[in-house]
Amino acid sequence: MEDDAAPRIDHPERLCNAVIGIVDDLEENDVIDDERAAELRSEVYRAVDLPEE
Repeated sequence: MEDDAAPRIDHPERLCNAVIGIVDDLEENDVIDDERAAELRSEVYRAVDLPEE
């Protein structure tokens, strides 16, 4: 029997913080511009259903 439940993230805030840290590093090193970084941060916060900081 297969489990069709959606994957569960036990600590979404930790995942969110890790991804945001990567986005910050990319922006800081001029890999992405500030507008794209802001878009990515918003997408991350929405994806894990946390309020934006």
